[in-house]
Amino acid sequence: MTKGDENSSKFRVGVRFYARVLSYFTPDWPFVLLTLSFILLSTLAALLQPFPLAILIDSIEVKQPSNHWAYRLFLSITPESTLGRIIALAVATLVLRLLQELFTMGKALANIRVGYSGLMRARCDLFDKLQQLSLAYFKAQPQGDAIYRLSTDVYGFQTTLNNLINAVVVSLVTLVAMAWIMFSMNWRLTLLALTVTPALVWAHRYFHGVLKRKWTDVKQIDTELTTTIQRSVATMGLVQAFGQEEREYDKFERNVRSSISKYVRTHLSEIAYGLVVGLILGIGSALIFGYGGFLVYRDQIQNHVGEDGMTVGKLLVFITYLAQLYGPLSNLTAAGASMTQGVVGCQRVFEVLDRDAVIFDAPNARPLAKQPRVLVLENLTFEYLEGTPILRAISATISPGQMVAFVGSSGVGKSTMLSLLPRFYDPTGGAIELDGQDIRGVRIKDLRRHIALVLQENVILPASVSENIAYGRPDATDEQIRHAAKLAEADTFIRALPQGYATEINESGANLSGGQRQRIAIARALITEAPIMILDEPTSALDPNNERAITQTLNSLKGQRTIILVSHRLSTVIECDQIFMMEHGQIIERGTHDELVARRGAYYEMARHQLQLDESESPAAAVPQG
Repeated sequence: MTKGDENSSKFRVGVRFYARVLSYFTPDWPFVLLTLSFILLSTLAALLQPFPLAILIDSIEVKQPSNHWAYRLFLSITPESTLGRIIALAVATLVLRLLQELFTMGKALANIRVGYSGLMRARCDLFDKLQQLSLAYFKAQPQGDAIYRLSTDVYGFQTTLNNLINAVVVSLVTLVAMAWIMFSMNWRLTLLALTVTPALVWAHRYFHGVLKRKWTDVKQIDTELTTTIQRSVATMGLVQAFGQEEREYDKFERNVRSSISKYVRTHLSEIAYGLVVGLILGIGSALIFGYGGFLVYRDQIQNHVGEDGMTVGKLLVFITYLAQLYGPLSNLTAAGASMTQGVVGCQRVFEVLDRDAVIFDAPNARPLAKQPRVLVLENLTFEYLEGTPILRAISATISPGQMVAFVGSSGVGKSTMLSLLPRFYDPTGGAIELDGQDIRGVRIKDLRRHIALVLQENVILPASVSENIAYGRPDATDEQIRHAAKLAEADTFIRALPQGYATEINESGANLSGGQRQRIAIARALITEAPIMILDEPTSALDPNNERAITQTLNSLKGQRTIILVSHRLSTVIECDQIFMMEHGQIIERGTHDELVARRGAYYEMARHQLQLDESESPAAAVPQG
């Protein structure tokens, strides 16, 4: 690829990028047009303001004002008397200033509306995408990364828009209009004023690359700092319990120092950029001042007052524009520095938006009405890392209304298998079927309506008890909420809370015990009336009395719902219709409790330790000991 082709490719990529950013603001196109209209009007009002004073000076100084179009415009609305002209020109100056301020205010208001609307769309798109991504993404990324992109990086869209409008559009309109007026007054002086443009363009191109790299580094270190803060707050109890405050403080301080160091170096580059631009503009100003002063002197000596002559009034306009000319030029070239931060933020948002969802509806995904169905696991295999299988050829058939359990030591793949049922992950091999339909061909929402989850780590929301129970069924009545709580053996302790079901739960359920959180989670699953209930260690946080109560509740649901348990406590699974004993990602034994005990295999050894079985006892005598 030639250098020209490479530059052309970069240009096309840049155009597509900015078009994509601006697409978030196009729904507000009436306000965009209004913003552009106000820009044109405010620029025109600002550029006309030097002329009333110039006309007044020339009317007194040379008695024959210039024939320039702007002179003719103002002279056409002023009386010929000197006093009348002074008053009219003073009023015109005031009116132009008021109009400029009003148009600038209108532009700002319209721009604010467009900017925040686009910010909202970008943030909502990112949040929606994060909800679509698989759990593998969130396990690979720290929570602080998603938080930072949602809370900070999305402001890149608003920053980019503001820079495009204020630093590019406004500057370009002002520069073009100003250059046109200046050319019409003295083209040689105007050309000299623009000779610094190539140097400014070079400075922009060089520092744009430098600043882009530095702002990318800053965004990354900020993400790490956000993650550190999130983790520190989440583990504060652990830190205090083990007296590790000093170590955590040192870690936090190192991250903060690193962040500040990156920011300082980035801002130093921005300052250097400003210094280079200022030096270039200073050289240009010196050239213009010298040549302009010579023209004024020449025309005064030679009395050359014609259309091309430099009068005191025209010099005043030119000097006023000269002071303003480098403002748009500087803003235009410096836009890259201020825009780079916004561009990096947008790119980080697009990184997530462009990720494949991994778990998504097939193009022809079928709807599936919620009802009891036969669940079949057929030669199910799964691996997080290629070549390291977690599940190996799992096969099982679970009929509607059955209660089944997967048991075994930690790390054998039980919880992983449960994550495949609602398609948090897809199997590496084999299939999961509902009434013969592969769940990968079913709409995800319909599949998950069939399943109610009680996970090992229950998520409790900072909301009322009622809202937590009804989370999966927001339209549930108070009676339905209480009924689910009673089934989960939670009603008694809930009514004992200060405001009963209206009691607000603290962040992560900090004002509830582990057992209480578990029972609320079970009630939340029960209220959905999903045909399939999946419970991962449902009684792990309960005392023996509550464990027996929950077990009785689950037993009472046999025949009404399909219940799938993962449990280390065999006392919870004794009444199951089927028990699958797992080891090394495989099912090594299956049957009822009595059948497995009678087999004297791996399940029996596990039961002998937990349930205190005597080797002389018959399987029927296996009774849980609490």
